[in-house]
Parts: sequence; C-alpha cells; structure tokens
Amino acid sequence: MSVLRSVIIVGVCVLAALAHPATATAEAIARDIEVDGLKTVSAESVRAHIASARKAGAPEADDDAALKVLMATGLFADVKVERRQDKLRISVVEHPIVAALTIEGASAIEKKTIEAETKLKSRERYTKARVNADALRVRDLYRRQGRMATTVEPRVESRSDGRVDVAFVIKEGAVSKIDRIVFSGNRAFSERQLKDVISTSESSWLDVLKSAAYYDPERIENDRELVRRHYLNNGYPETKVTAADATLNAQGTAYTVTFTIDEGPRQLLGRPKLESNLSGVDKNALQSAIKLKAGNPYSRDAVDRSIEAMSEQLTRQGQPFARVDAQQRVDSATGRLDVVFRIEKGRPLYIERLDIVGNDRTRDHVIRRELRLAEGDAVNPFLVERARARVRALGFFKSVEMKAMPGSGPDRMQLTVAVVEQETAEFGVGAGYSTTEGLIGDISVTEKNLFGNGQQLKFKVAGSSTRLQADISFTDPHAFGSNIAAGFDLIYKDIDYTRQASYKSTRAGGALRAGTAITDELTTTVNYTFMRNTLYDVGPNASAAVREAVPGFPNASSTSYNTSSIGNTTVYDGRDNKRRPTSGVYFALTQDFAGAGGDVRYVRSTGDARAYYPVSDSVTLFGRVTGGVIGGWGGQDVRLLDLFYKGNDAVRGFAAAGIGPRDLASANLDALGGRMYATTTAEAMFDLPGVPKDLGVRGAVFVDAGSLWGTNKTAAVLPGVAGNTPSLRASAGVGLSWDSPLGPLRADYAFPLVKQPYDKVQPFSFGMSKF
Repeated sequence: MSVLRSVIIVGVCVLAALAHPATATAEAIARDIEVDGLKTVSAESVRAHIASARKAGAPEADDDAALKVLMATGLFADVKVERRQDKLRISVVEHPIVAALTIEGASAIEKKTIEAETKLKSRERYTKARVNADALRVRDLYRRQGRMATTVEPRVESRSDGRVDVAFVIKEGAVSKIDRIVFSGNRAFSERQLKDVISTSESSWLDVLKSAAYYDPERIENDRELVRRHYLNNGYPETKVTAADATLNAQGTAYTVTFTIDEGPRQLLGRPKLESNLSGVDKNALQSAIKLKAGNPYSRDAVDRSIEAMSEQLTRQGQPFARVDAQQRVDSATGRLDVVFRIEKGRPLYIERLDIVGNDRTRDHVIRRELRLAEGDAVNPFLVERARARVRALGFFKSVEMKAMPGSGPDRMQLTVAVVEQETAEFGVGAGYSTTEGLIGDISVTEKNLFGNGQQLKFKVAGSSTRLQADISFTDPHAFGSNIAAGFDLIYKDIDYTRQASYKSTRAGGALRAGTAITDELTTTVNYTFMRNTLYDVGPNASAAVREAVPGFPNASSTSYNTSSIGNTTVYDGRDNKRRPTSGVYFALTQDFAGAGGDVRYVRSTGDARAYYPVSDSVTLFGRVTGGVIGGWGGQDVRLLDLFYKGNDAVRGFAAAGIGPRDLASANLDALGGRMYATTTAEAMFDLPGVPKDLGVRGAVFVDAGSLWGTNKTAAVLPGVAGNTPSLRASAGVGLSWDSPLGPLRADYAFPLVKQPYDKVQPFSFGMSKF
C-alpha cells in the first residue's frame, strides 16, 4: 500500500510540473541563481535571459551557456560564473551608459553630418568596439571628401555616477588633390574621352567650382567600373580595367591616378541567336524581345536589357524559373560576334518574405514598385539584380544591397533589401549676366523625395532688369501606381518688351502634364495648359499693330485674354551625353491646339533636330535645324503675344527679336513677330589648347542662317511693315562655351553675312546656352 501511495504522489508531482513548466522553471532559477555587481540592470532581467537560454535547449549544468547568453546581450563588459553546491553565482560588470557624446575639431564638415555617421548615441551602452567602429566611420566620411590625412580618436571620461562622456577628437587633414589622371593601354578612346566617362577630375585653379578634384578611393574604384562599362557598351566585350592605382607625389599633397586598360578586340554583332531546351516556349515572342541588331557594335547594356525583357516574357509564358544566359561566339567566316541566348530550366525558388530595412524616410511602396517583386513571386537572379539597380537609380540612397537568406523550405527564400538613405533636398542660388537681360539671378529649392513618396517638388524664382519669373513644379513619376509620370506646373512670368516692341506682358497660369517612356530614347508627353495673358503699358508711340491689340486704346493701355490649350511633345534623344554630347542625334516635335475653352483659337507646331559627329578626339561637328508655324482657326487671327519672335537665339549676331517683320513707321521700329520661322546651324566645337579639359570649356566656329516671316492680319495691312517675306539672314562667328556649375554658359561674337536694312544687330552675346 505504501508503495502504491508513493507512486501516486510521484505521478501527481510530475503532472503538476508538466501543467506549470514556466512557473517551475522560473522558481527554480530564482532559487539557484545569485547575481552580484548590478547597477542599472535588474536581477530579474538576468534570470529571464538565462531562462530563455535553458528553454531554447541549453543544458542547465552548462555554466558556459549562462556566460554566453549574458555576454550576447551587450549589457556587460565582464561576466563571471561559478557554481557553489546547488547555487549558480554570477558576477557582472556593466557597460557604462553614455551621458554625452560630442564632436571636437570639426570645421570642414558640419557636426550634424558627422553625428549622422555615428551609431552610438547618448543614453546608450558604451563599448570600446562601438566607439572604435564609429571613429572609423567618421574617418571614412572625411576620406570620401578627399581629406585622407584626417585622424579621429575617441576620448572617454568617466563620471562619478558611473556614466561616461564620449568625445570624437578630429584632426582634419588637408584635401588630397588629384594632380593627374592617366590611362594606360587605351587605343580606341582618347584620354579626353575617358576623362568624360569618369566622375573624378584633375585639380586646377578652378577647383572651387568642381566637386570631384580630390582623392576618394571609393570613387576611384567606381570610376574603374565606369571605364569598363564604357568599353563594354561601345563594342569591346573583352575589356578589362586591371587596376586603378593612386600614387602620392613627393610633397605628399596630390595623387596621380592611373587606370590600366586591356581593351581586347572591337566586335561588331552578328545575328543574335536563341537556343532553348524548354518545351512550350514561344520563341518568336522571345526573339522579338532581343534588343541587339546585326552590324551594330557590341553593347553590354543592350545584352542586359535583352535578358531582362526575355525573363519577363518567360514569366508571362508560365516559365518563371527559366534562366537566360548570354554566350558569345565569334563567327570564323564573318569575324562578327554572335550572341547566343540560352534558355535553361532553373531550380524552383519563391520569395517567402520580402523585407525592406534602412528606409527611415522613404515609404516602402516607393521601393517596392521599383523592385517589381513581391512575396510569393518566383526568384530569377537576373531580375533581382536589375531590381537592385532600379532602386539605386532613384537617387535617394547611398547604397542598396539585396540580402538572401534560406526560407522555411528548400524552395523558399527570404529577401531583405537594405538601403542607406541620403539627402534629397537641394537648394540652389545662381547669378550671372546676359547681354539680352543684363544682370540675372535665380533661387531654387528642390525636393526629389517629397514626404518619402518619391515625388518631386521644385520652386524657382528668377529675375533680371527685364524679367520676373516664378515657377512651382510637382511631378509624380508613377502616378496612380502606373509607369506614367504626371504632374503640374504653376507659372508667373512678367517680361518687359519695351525695347523690342513697345509693350510689357504677363503670363500667369498652370499646366497639367503626363508622359511616358516608349523606349530608352523615345518619350512622349501630353499636357493641358491654361494661361491668363496680359499685354500692358502700351504707349502712343507704339506700332499701330500693338495699339490695335488693345481694345479701347488710347483710353485703355492694356488688355487680357485666356488661353486654354492641349498639347503633345515627342522627343527622341540618342546623344551619348546630355550635357556635353559628341555623337548621336536629337529630335523634338511639339504641337499645341488652343481652343479647348478660353478666348483664342490657334494650332502651333515646332520642331528641333540636332546631330553630333566626332571628327577627332578634340573636335565635334554640330548641325541643327529648327522650324515652327502657327495659324488661327475658327475665323480668328493669331494675337501678338502668341506669335514667334526671333533674334540671337536663332541667328547669332542679331539682337533679341532682331529679325522678322517690323513696323518702320513706329518710333522704336517695333518687332511684330511672325507666324513661321526656319533656322539652321553648322558648328565645329573644339578643345582649347592649354585649358584643362575637365573644366568643360570649349571653343567654336559657326555659321547660322534663318528667317522669320508672316505677320498677323492686323499688321499685314499697315503701310510701314517690312520683312513679311522669308528673306534670308545669315551670320558667322566664334564662340566660347563653358559647362559651368550654374549650367551651360555661352559667349559668342558674330557678324552678319546677310541681313535686311531694318534688322537690329548685336555682334556680342552672352548668357545661358541655347545651342
């Protein structure tokens, strides 16, 4: 009986322990653990950490398990564990708390910028490892700005209450300049052409106007890749940039950077081929996705775009795991490079979880729409890399990393997109001089990532002695979740045309627009515009055409009307460089239809075609043709403010509004504008001897020709009107252009070769470049 009673008691105890395991464990831990040395951490917290380790499977008898779990918390500088009979005695030394963190010796970089680099903050636990890591980050920040000799030393001082003060003591070094940039092994591209490819520039007397004339190892390494990609995209598939070495001069003040290049042969493309071992694949659809053309130079970007388009096509065909690999084969008969796209079956793998980290400001949906990936999607390594590149191209982040981890099964993975954000707000101030407007200036504020939504908002005020202009522009690059960029513009412009046409004008209103990229080079935009136009300050000496534009003159000196129009602009841009092109073509066609409401009725069309051809490494030929026509409809004439006015913006050597119809009977020989114009330009641009090429200064010689004609009906019947026919104007001259930090500036001196007696000339012109 006693044996049976013992068995029953033991069974009840076991069931009780199983019914309340957490309580039993907690009580056991509370009884057999003693903790010494605690100041800010509670003993209950220590016991909870150990209980968590034991619950996870750590053996209770293993004292090392307690030591490891407590050290892993980061709360303690030292932990000692010893067992005394049935007691576990733990002695700890806590990491002190940071009372204050300061920056000393910083002047070249703002303290708030430095503080953003440090991970350790006040009221956090101090560790030597964290402080040293922060010191390295601050030092690297200075190195990225070319101050390679900068040192950063942490100083730690203990307080009486056990906390510590941490200071980063900075000794700022001088900026390490780039004295020379050398390219070794380059034959296909000149030194000047390759310098245009990289972001780093050589130091010169105008360093104050440049931002990349100092040594930055990270930027140099990025430049090495830029050089390699330049070769890969221009017909050299085997190019290797084997080194980007920097050598400090004897004085220790500047570096010589040398890029060593192994070009390999230039290859023209043969006919691209497609090979697949997958059944049920529509090869015709895949063939149409290939962006390569036989006879063109090899281009790695075109190969990548082809793989991306084919991968997306395969997904639509129900083959999301198919892999597309591009292989290169030289055809021995033709000598051309055949690119063979092989399609193979890949291992099934799905995204189980997709996390985005580091985007404290940018919203998740802004990043996700560029990824084009979601939970449950099939994983294609190429598309994942292209997704990373798209997120990086937003310009909102310093870095973007894709980190893959195993999921819950062999066909599952967890993907983490880790981003490091950067400043997206820009403030700009500009000033200059124009022969047309005198002193000019502008102030602009731009936010490229408004409220973290990936939208852009820009405000700009510009003015001169003859012009006041204010613009507010908003753009959403993915309106309503689509690939259409939409936005609006609010515009106010007040211009004094007294010298040209004896009146002043204001335009105030706004526009709604939406555009999309059809291809990488071709874009189209539609818009709706509403403007309130006012012609004012018309005096008695103005042309009769100007006076008749004001109903009730001379009792009234101004008139206003509304313009409501819809329009379309289509642009093809195949230039090699948007700011400083040396090859390629550019076409733009704009059409506007006014009469969707408002007071005026007209149809306006303008076109602009440009071509660039490199004669040599230092000389580029440039040709341009422009034209436009405007006509009224519904019985309406074209109003003065809507006509074209041309001068040095079309044929240099003439004044603003210096060519075209003019009222010779008016006191000011007022320009009356025209309904049609055509212009052409032939120009040779060249580098200037002795001037550093990275400054962006070039010379030019040119010939311009063009004409403006066709007044409105009111002016056509005036007896003093001249220039109402397409009479030719032509000029020749020399110019100097500068790709300045404020924008492209241009100075020209031209003399008319062909002109009309009533034209207004102006040999010298200076201002923002329009060519």
